[in-house]
Amino acid sequence: MENIGRFSKLKIIGLDQRFHKELTGITPFDNKKLPRASKVIPVWFEAWRYQHEPLPIVALLNEIRAGFGLWAKVVEEAGKLGSVTFLGVLGAFDETIKAASGGVVAPKLGEISKIGQQWESERYKTPLPSQNISLLLESAIGKALGNKKKLVIFIDDLDRCTPSTALKLLEGIKVYLNLKNCVVVFGMDQRQIERALIKALELESENGEHQAREYLEKICQDIYHLPLPNQQIKWEYLETLLNELDLGEGSHCQYLQAVLTEYDCLPANPRKIKALANRFSVILRRDIMTDDVTVIVNTTIRRQYALLVAMTIIYTFHRQLNEQLEKNPKYINTVIMYAQNPEGVDENLLDPMSGIKPSHNGDKLLPTNPSDSNVFRLHQLFNGLTTIATDEMKVFLGK
Repeated sequence: MENIGRFSKLKIIGLDQRFHKELTGITPFDNKKLPRASKVIPVWFEAWRYQHEPLPIVALLNEIRAGFGLWAKVVEEAGKLGSVTFLGVLGAFDETIKAASGGVVAPKLGEISKIGQQWESERYKTPLPSQNISLLLESAIGKALGNKKKLVIFIDDLDRCTPSTALKLLEGIKVYLNLKNCVVVFGMDQRQIERALIKALELESENGEHQAREYLEKICQDIYHLPLPNQQIKWEYLETLLNELDLGEGSHCQYLQAVLTEYDCLPANPRKIKALANRFSVILRRDIMTDDVTVIVNTTIRRQYALLVAMTIIYTFHRQLNEQLEKNPKYINTVIMYAQNPEGVDENLLDPMSGIKPSHNGDKLLPTNPSDSNVFRLHQLFNGLTTIATDEMKVFLGK
């Protein structure tokens, strides 16, 4: 999977979905049958859909149980799953769900909220499930899959859940799914989860980040950080997205590439690049760009697309600054001064830029997170433009 870190290879599907396909041969939402030769039996769980449920682990266990019938046929065709065994596996899930939900067997997803309320009121009366529950589930899955297959559960978008939901789901997984023949794969922003844990566990701010990371590492023994994409890879991903949006005939990508290969303005987060692509498409469909498409070095065209990049990034990531520019386009002169020397601008003028972190101070590169959207990445671009007339900027403001 040497290409899994390249956004250009992912097209529109997410990285975690790509990982699912690499392991199973299909994406989570393919209608195609799971290949018989697959050594992985997948369960896809979109955590954020259940973030308002009191017991997200019950929703996950139900999802696994419901999916069991779909992929059991793959095992059955291989002659390894009889009806008695299959019923035994479902029974094991029923017992686990009963323990997790405080006494209700195999609840329907629509009843989870009611079950959660009951569990919350009786949680201190109900003894913790014994190790026998995990052994029962592990044994049942082993009988169904044999020694050569593993149950792999993909937890998607855990970082989009509320802090309490994320904590409850992690705790439930630790209790019920810490099994030899079961692997849980989290696709998430680790920093976001650590922040959620700090809040959910009410950790002290002084040492909270370290404690949250320690907690997470106890559950996730193997953590893989994606390599940061370089400038070329970020552009290739943006280009793929723009092509998918079908902006019609023209040389928009050619001109945008010229700007974005000269100035490294794009964040490293693919979701943020996708947000930029959508905003680019809105502006480019207005048909306001120069019709003269003679050569890429044409100063007017190059300047216009540089302004397009700058104003699109400001609109997408720096809302307060964008609103100030819509109210007072002449404020662009302050932005240019800030781009040249952030420390040299009068503090009284910088209120619309509060919360924005500079990435440069003159020619000096400052330490900033490459994925954060509050980082100002337009220093060099604005320095290249030198001055900006309000009329040439106004066409990119507004709707």
